[in-house]
Amino acid sequence: MGRRIGRVATALSIGTLVLTGCVSNTDDPTTFTAVVTVVGDATRVDPDSGQCIVGTIPVAPNDTVFLHGESGAASTRSVLEVDSVERNPDGTGVCTYVARFDAIPANQRNYTLTVSSAEPYAGSFASLDLTSDELQKGATIHLSASTP
Repeated sequence: MGRRIGRVATALSIGTLVLTGCVSNTDDPTTFTAVVTVVGDATRVDPDSGQCIVGTIPVAPNDTVFLHGESGAASTRSVLEVDSVERNPDGTGVCTYVARFDAIPANQRNYTLTVSSAEPYAGSFASLDLTSDELQKGATIHLSASTP
């Protein structure tokens, strides 16, 4: 009986050691801030509203920017703010927005950033994979329509 209890205690100790060894930094509550610049070459711009059409997809202030880490629990979002809208005489132009993230979970190797138009059925922009270093240094992304 004494040996059996000893084996159980040893097995529990080893199990605890194995579980402790498997803990990753996904439990780390550390966060960081980032400002991401979003640029789009637009076929049509409206400087008054800040809306631009990039390809066939409208993008405008308050559209949502999603940032997802490798784990489902590591995600956050922000909204686009107009930085500048430059209109050419033909109605095309360049639109620049910023998205400010206040609490990005710092425990991920990579993050996927997606800009989502508020217009229903508008299509979607291609997602971009970024590292925490790129985010912290102020990443700039160029919008392009995703391919089906």
